[in-house]
Amino acid sequence: MISKAVKVAVYGAAGESAGLIVDELLASTTPCFEVTALVRPSSISKPAYTKLAQRGVETVAIDLEGPEVDAARVLEGQDIVIASVPPNALDSQVSLIRASKLANIRRFIPTAFAMALDPKGISSVQSMKEKIYKGLESCEIPYTIIDVGWWYNGFIPEVPSGKTDRAIALPDFLRNLVPGDGTMKTYVIDNEDVGKFVARIIADSRTVNKRVMAAGASMSFNEMFAVAEKLTGDTVTRKHVSAEELKSMIVGAASQLQSDSNNYLLLVGKLWLEYYYSSFIDGDNSPEGVKRLGYIVAGDLYPDFKPTTFRDFFQETLDGKRRIPYSAK
Repeated sequence: MISKAVKVAVYGAAGESAGLIVDELLASTTPCFEVTALVRPSSISKPAYTKLAQRGVETVAIDLEGPEVDAARVLEGQDIVIASVPPNALDSQVSLIRASKLANIRRFIPTAFAMALDPKGISSVQSMKEKIYKGLESCEIPYTIIDVGWWYNGFIPEVPSGKTDRAIALPDFLRNLVPGDGTMKTYVIDNEDVGKFVARIIADSRTVNKRVMAAGASMSFNEMFAVAEKLTGDTVTRKHVSAEELKSMIVGAASQLQSDSNNYLLLVGKLWLEYYYSSFIDGDNSPEGVKRLGYIVAGDLYPDFKPTTFRDFFQETLDGKRRIPYSAK
């Protein structure tokens, strides 16, 4: 383990996932981290970065469309670079990787932070991610690919009493949708545990050049909906879809994107359906699938860490103690 203070530069630090990571890097004492937010020049004055600066995060502009040697100068002195970008900006990591190589960065953490996905499977975004990973390997930069499974938030069902209405972030067509028979287990996590795992993983020599699944538990749709029913007293109406129906929905979304390619919400909906197929039909994000895809499991590395259970998360959500991701609620 690294014992001295670690300098970490985060590209996309104001985003939802990266924000969770930054929170825990700042809170960590073993090791201590010095955090820098790498910001596009056009975004440097945004309120989100002003707030980060007020918390002790240095904010510096980096132009990934300019000469890579200039970007490398911005990165000089950093130990680790973390990239967290949306699916439509994955290619922005290419210049960041090359600049990191020039700056002799000790470890690069590319955008992953999702489910384990077979690169030969149905997920279109994973094929793009794999190109980035191969670029890392060809540049011979030490790296760690960190996936976290599904956030618990994605398994909050709609119930007749309306007790969960405030907490549901999914669009109507995805609410209570259950691929297959609902028995396939998948890795899941409380989003507030993501940064706690990441802070350990990036300072651990055992995770260099590895894929790590940093999830809190493995559960099925049926198991999580059973918890929801017990805590709400409601019966969850499940909308089961077969593999064939799910694939048809993916094809339909892809067809719509051809005529509306800039529709980001439509893109996210398509990717979500692909994730469902990968996780609950192909089983890529199951314990067996993760092993097949070559991941090590963070729970095995850090047996002392006790992640939040789905039951505790759900109760806190019902009690109004949880902020809803990607919303002001």
